[in-house]
Amino acid sequence: MTAPLYLTDEDVKATALSIGELADALVPAFRKRSEGVVMMPAKTGMYPTGSDAYFHSMPAFVPGVAAGVKWVAGSPSNSSRGLAHIHAHLILSDDETGETKAVIEAGYLTGLRTAALSLLAARSLANPEAKRLGFIGSGFQAQTHLQAFAEEFSLHQVAIYGPRPQSVRAFENYVADHFGLETVSCSHAEEVLALSDIVVTTVPAHRDLEGFLDAGALPEGAFVSMVDLGRSWKATTVGEFDRCMTDDLEQSKALAHNNAAFSGMSFSGDLSGLLVGKVEGRRNASERIAFLFPGVALADIVAGNMILDRVQAMPLR
Repeated sequence: MTAPLYLTDEDVKATALSIGELADALVPAFRKRSEGVVMMPAKTGMYPTGSDAYFHSMPAFVPGVAAGVKWVAGSPSNSSRGLAHIHAHLILSDDETGETKAVIEAGYLTGLRTAALSLLAARSLANPEAKRLGFIGSGFQAQTHLQAFAEEFSLHQVAIYGPRPQSVRAFENYVADHFGLETVSCSHAEEVLALSDIVVTTVPAHRDLEGFLDAGALPEGAFVSMVDLGRSWKATTVGEFDRCMTDDLEQSKALAHNNAAFSGMSFSGDLSGLLVGKVEGRRNASERIAFLFPGVALADIVAGNMILDRVQAMPLR
């Protein structure tokens, strides 16, 4: 038996996998999901009493690609400890023999796959003429989502709101240095909503967090990617969205009892439905559409397999 490879976040970065490439590769996987051949139990979680730590397990089997499980653990308090919010690893197995092919650090991988899911949704649900991108939150997920949307939309402005001025300034510099786009630093979150055609919310979980974003403040035609599971949105205003989509209906329905935003939404469909034509994409220029999603393990499996293939194809150093 060949020993499995161990890949670090730096190894993952070195493959230069683009978010657009990953989004393209996810299309056949979601089509297989619609055919019922992808196995993907809903993610499970443990939340210790008296702590804000959490532990998630996300398994999936994608025939012709791989099987595996992503273990995600973290704590919103980690920033005060000088640690990353999230720590994750993906164990990747051969889909026929079960042989472990790789163990991959999945922090950077998770950023790529989450942005790829948002991009897949936006291809069908955002206004194709969108030029203004807004962020509530300015961390790593904001960076990967900027990469994703800048690849496929003719952006000219990025509006930013975040509670930590230092993080906002760092993100502004990132936008300017890597994309040369105009930035607007907003003192209130509602300013971002009013200034944006596409909004990405990436607010970390916190025990005392209450929804503060009003969907009614969005302009007509806005598309929102709720990377933060909708925790930053007022539950009383989500009815302002004309439609809400998710990445996988089966999993989102299973998780609804643990999430107020999920239970308050009526999902119109998911990515599989969109990609096989069972669910309509954007129907008109004025629709306000939300993409509320917990992330799916099938996307981690596809991303991990692509990364492994690229690493194995690299010349030995």
